[in-house]
Amino acid sequence: MNRSRPQSFRWTDLVRTKIGDAVARVQRCGSDPAFRGGEFRSCRRLQVEALERRQLMAADLPLGATPLDTGEFLLGSVTVTPVFFESDGSIDPNTQDWTANEIDQTLDKIRASTDWWVNLLAKKTSVHQLAFEIDETFARTPVSTGYEPIDRSSITFERYVGDWLTDLGYGDAPSIERAVQLFNDTQREKFQTDWAFTIFVADSSDDADGFFAAGGFTGAFAYPGGLFYVVPSGRPVSTYSHEMGHIFWARDEYPGAGSYNDQRGYYNAQNLNAYDDAPAGHVQEDSIMRGNSVADRAYAALDSPDSTLAMIGWRDSDGDGIFDVLDVPLSMDAIGYFDPLTSVYSIRGAGSVETLANQNSSGPQSDITLSRIKALEYQLDGGTWQTAAEFDATAVEFDLDVSITEPFDSIGWRVTDTRTGITSVPLESTRQSHLFSGLGGGVAFVDQNANGLLDAGERLLEGSQVTLQHADGSELFRAQAVAASLADGETGSIGTLSLSGVGLTLDGRVAVGSSTTRPDVRVFQVYDDQSSSWRDRISGERRLQVESSQSTGRVAIDFLALDTGSYGLEDGSYARVEAFDSDGNRLSRITSPQVPAGEAGQLIVEDPRGQIASVVIYGHAETDILVTAVAFGTESTQSVDRSGGWVTEGIADGNYQVRLTSPNLIYQFTDSFYDLDVTNGSASPVLAAAKRVDSPRHHGQSPGDVNADQIISPQDALLVINDLARFGSRLLSPDEAVGDFVDVNNDGYVSAIDALRVINLLERNQEGEGEQATGQRADDPGAGPALTESQLSTGASASPSPDHSPTDFLPPPPPFLADSRANSVDQVFRELEPEWVRTDSFTDRENPKMLNSAGQPPYGESRAVGPVDSREEAKVFSQPIEIRSALADSPRFDEFPVGIHRTPPLDELF
Repeated sequence: MNRSRPQSFRWTDLVRTKIGDAVARVQRCGSDPAFRGGEFRSCRRLQVEALERRQLMAADLPLGATPLDTGEFLLGSVTVTPVFFESDGSIDPNTQDWTANEIDQTLDKIRASTDWWVNLLAKKTSVHQLAFEIDETFARTPVSTGYEPIDRSSITFERYVGDWLTDLGYGDAPSIERAVQLFNDTQREKFQTDWAFTIFVADSSDDADGFFAAGGFTGAFAYPGGLFYVVPSGRPVSTYSHEMGHIFWARDEYPGAGSYNDQRGYYNAQNLNAYDDAPAGHVQEDSIMRGNSVADRAYAALDSPDSTLAMIGWRDSDGDGIFDVLDVPLSMDAIGYFDPLTSVYSIRGAGSVETLANQNSSGPQSDITLSRIKALEYQLDGGTWQTAAEFDATAVEFDLDVSITEPFDSIGWRVTDTRTGITSVPLESTRQSHLFSGLGGGVAFVDQNANGLLDAGERLLEGSQVTLQHADGSELFRAQAVAASLADGETGSIGTLSLSGVGLTLDGRVAVGSSTTRPDVRVFQVYDDQSSSWRDRISGERRLQVESSQSTGRVAIDFLALDTGSYGLEDGSYARVEAFDSDGNRLSRITSPQVPAGEAGQLIVEDPRGQIASVVIYGHAETDILVTAVAFGTESTQSVDRSGGWVTEGIADGNYQVRLTSPNLIYQFTDSFYDLDVTNGSASPVLAAAKRVDSPRHHGQSPGDVNADQIISPQDALLVINDLARFGSRLLSPDEAVGDFVDVNNDGYVSAIDALRVINLLERNQEGEGEQATGQRADDPGAGPALTESQLSTGASASPSPDHSPTDFLPPPPPFLADSRANSVDQVFRELEPEWVRTDSFTDRENPKMLNSAGQPPYGESRAVGPVDSREEAKVFSQPIEIRSALADSPRFDEFPVGIHRTPPLDELF
């Protein structure tokens, strides 16, 4: 049976909380509620975020390092694993036995040798740090073997070391070197250090001469590049220090060993202190890498020549105390501006560490750094740098509001590694101008005073689309080669791109076809003369080169990772790309982190001045990749961020034009395009001024007259509600410029506020005594004062009333909605409420005789059978509600949901 509501219930109670909450959120976020998909954008803002990628399982390796890079330069932290061998007499007679005292003495030598390098570093610079973690597991409990190592030739080490490695699970390794390398990598992960190496120690405490038997090295010897050295326990500490130099790529300098012409290490430094092949008149300096008594003198003096130390990464070319391998500026891209009204500087951007190209003639040539971003800093008028945010990562993002209350004229920003003092190149701006990285940028704003300048308080046009073109209006250069879209067969050029294979066994030809490794994938292939076959696995020995007829600032390479890497590297691939200018000069080299086998990856190489003319692509560190696509070209479109600005980069010197489109139709840019001239890699900022215009869906002469019939009536409110029910709350798009004037408050959006504005106008029309008309002409002076746009958005009344809340000015219901609380209002706010059931059926309507000609129930007649005693009882109307008569002529009347099968209790609605 019918149930009626308490007589005190007003239909506007349904919208008070909803509109009030929305207005409150608008007031918190700002005066302009930006709707996205029918919902208010959140006020919450990201502060800082670390983007550092972990490249191997749980370990943080040095950025750029692979499992093959366990000792590339002697800085940072190092795990040392001494392995002592104890003969058991099963193969050789047992002539040596480790005692606890001998173990202690040998470990003391190892510690003294590492301390020597720590102290030498402190003597050379106060910037860098060096620390060692010694794992004594296999020293305190020596490894049992049937061999007596010191009584054997040194080449026998492969047997007892091989047995130990087999017991550890490396028995299937292709070599002792690879097995130890992977063990070291595991130790590095375990102890969370940058590097790791192993020392194999033969007990020689009771040996007559303390050397290995003839047939190989009689004394200590090393396998360089983070691998291991083998040493008789009785050798002096200087020998242990000498062999450790080899671990980090230093060469021998004594006669009969390293040559003067040899090169090695991260800088591929020349062995300039060597005896062999030295030029006439060359005088050697004392060095730890020389032999016997000379090495002892160098050890005692705590010194070695600069040329020796350069091979282990200790070279300071500019004399600033920072070694070259880490003396690489950090990278920072940012955009920001100062708001003088709030004294807040807003800055958004990203920072990352950069690497020096590894030139080592040995090893995989991984580009590695130990640098980390520790802080974002700013400087006022050239004063002291102040910290705005702190980090500890190799890549970060930030989006900050920084309060700056002291006066200033200029401001600089940078990211820094506070441990070494390495920073990004500071980005600078003034109090009045925006901050831009790259070549420059621009700012989009509403020029309220039409002076062409961005003044304090003028609105910034976030979300505007920026399109960059050549000065003649032509699009920026773009070219791509996508294997999936090309026919099978040989191809030397694709449009403006030329492809070739590069490698000792390749003849240069390139083809497109299905991969032999992944038949479901179409890839680029190179022809191998040696095997007389097409090869699709691109590696360090088989590289793919792509040249472009025009230079660009961006190249993207799509690839697939494989499980075909060498032993220990089967889990995935490292992709690498080198970029060159038109003269063949290498601009940059980037390498991906390890991508799991079977997964797709993309490498993007960029040049801020747009000078990339060719790229060379290959798998790095003994891994292979499949190349599926290569695309040259800078992105020509971007969106303006919340600062109102955008950054321009990746284009060559020249003349360009910028076109802007506002996402909101109430703002139009005063110029169809803006000139952008790039000279010597920089450009003046673009000031893109816009003006405020009326929304094309706003009735400027009579706001609220949605259907333009010169009368503001319930039909106008219904039209807005129908629009919201059908399309949702939204920002009007350019293809919606024609239609009913549903943007009542002229803000470029269609939202619940527009419906409320019409209802407010209806309320003003209904005030007074006597019989009320169902409609009133929009230009009738009796309509009373209407709420302004600003009053509506803040909940203010047309007449001041400070004692009221924003929702206290909601009108009584139009009569035709008096009993439809779950109908039109809930449609407007359906995104904010629990789902409820409705029907659009016209069957089972209420008796039409119960409605008057205006579609209203006759006054004085009750549709209720009895009172409602509680909310829970007010659940069901016996008949759906019908709206007829004057509203039937509405062009969208048939779209409005008129039937309600269930009206939920109030606690469900709220």
